[in-house]
Amino acid sequence: RSFAIFDVTTGALLASQDADTPYPVASVTKLPAAAVAEVVVPLEATTTLIWDDVAAEGRAGKLEAGQQYTYRELLFPLLLESSNDAAAVIERSYHDQVVTAMNEIATAYGASSTHFVDASGLSDQNVASARDVALITTRLYAAHPYIFDITTLSQYISHETGWINNNPVVHEEGYLGGKHGYTEAAGRTIVALFDEPFTAGRRQVGYVILGSSNLAADVATLREFVRSSVRFE
Repeated sequence: RSFAIFDVTTGALLASQDADTPYPVASVTKLPAAAVAEVVVPLEATTTLIWDDVAAEGRAGKLEAGQQYTYRELLFPLLLESSNDAAAVIERSYHDQVVTAMNEIATAYGASSTHFVDASGLSDQNVASARDVALITTRLYAAHPYIFDITTLSQYISHETGWINNNPVVHEEGYLGGKHGYTEAAGRTIVALFDEPFTAGRRQVGYVILGSSNLAADVATLREFVRSSVRFE
């Protein structure tokens, strides 16, 4: 449906299509949710999972009622396997603070077409334009490098289980982090950052795609466009 290619350092848009129309963003929502949780939630505090937490749609994350985790540990299934259960735990404990803060930073960053109602992205009311996702990601990447570091991991092993990164571009050369998602209304969505080579040196370039049917192919197409059509001088 839409895409935006942007310079991660400056936030400047390099190319776009329908970049100002808000669309459902699915689990791309979990990226700002994790960044906000890093500030709002006491990450070293421990929580015990309840049945309502693991009743969220999907089984990604392999979380079970009765297990105990720190909130920091829950960032790994949230970002690596896109666990809606992990998002549910954060929402149950800190919903007002987290979702409110997500909307506050979107407004503060000038992302005027963005609105969040949950931390998972399951709701079709989690919407943003491709331009807004690029803008928010630029600011989050500078302010919350830890969150993006998590998204570059191939896997993470906890005391209870392990989580594998299911991002379709995580193993591509130059990958610097990001988040992807899917719902029926949103289609496949992604924001992905890469260290791209240019004649004058390397540059961090971000790609936002909303409403895709094949993320890996679409990211590859846009990266090839950048390599063949964009100059850094």
